[in-house]
Amino acid sequence: MVTTRSRKDTSDDEAPAAKRMKIETVEYNPPHSVFTDMQVLRAMWFPNIKGDTHQDQLESFYKSQAHLYDSYRCRMLHGRKPLVKAMPANKGDVWVDLGGGTGSNLEFFGENIKAFKKVIVVDLTPSLVEVAKERVEAKKWTNVDVVLGDATDTKLEGLPEPGTVDLLTISYALTMIPNWKDALANAKRLLKPGGHIAICDFTVDSTQWSFSQFFWKKLFASDHVFLSAEHREYLKANFPCVHTELGYGTFPYVPWLFKCPFYVYVGRNA
Repeated sequence: MVTTRSRKDTSDDEAPAAKRMKIETVEYNPPHSVFTDMQVLRAMWFPNIKGDTHQDQLESFYKSQAHLYDSYRCRMLHGRKPLVKAMPANKGDVWVDLGGGTGSNLEFFGENIKAFKKVIVVDLTPSLVEVAKERVEAKKWTNVDVVLGDATDTKLEGLPEPGTVDLLTISYALTMIPNWKDALANAKRLLKPGGHIAICDFTVDSTQWSFSQFFWKKLFASDHVFLSAEHREYLKANFPCVHTELGYGTFPYVPWLFKCPFYVYVGRNA
């Protein structure tokens, strides 16, 4: 169950983009079973996170569930569908998906993904990148590249030239990037003037009780996911708002009363 409230801000600067050919989205609901869900829940509830580097820690968490990531997460990461619907994706665009994991965001466009000039999926976790590469190869998406690397790395091989990206997304990854401001600085560097950034993630909000904020922060921190209201404030300060939503979503096999806030934010690179 998901509840949301949204606000959309528009200006005359958005008018030229509105006249472009928007790429249509499709439904994406990967199959799942109780058996596969239990495998994912075991990896999530009893994580064996280890390693000296951030990449090693991510890999230790995701390796055992990478091949099942999409089937469970699509019913948990409620911000992805509204993100895809809200982000301005137009024919001929260059799209970079930082922290793109398995590349599942691309599935929301189906064969229409070919309408993008170029799509680059970047992720730091080898097992998730491998799933993304298998997806791209199986779909024969010749305009899609998958890059293993850090979202904060300005010299990462495979990234487009600075100032050439029309659309940049970060979905459910900002809370997992220790130096997340560097990732947003890299996003700003890559975007064209007037290009768009679109982000969704878990958060905490002033509408919650104090205990609820503490509970979700503590719970997610055990998996190295760090919820903070600062993310949204920083986005507003650095990327003028085009669209924003705040929602509350449930989790599979968890009583519906337990809802965690998530947000969707679309901003413009002014």
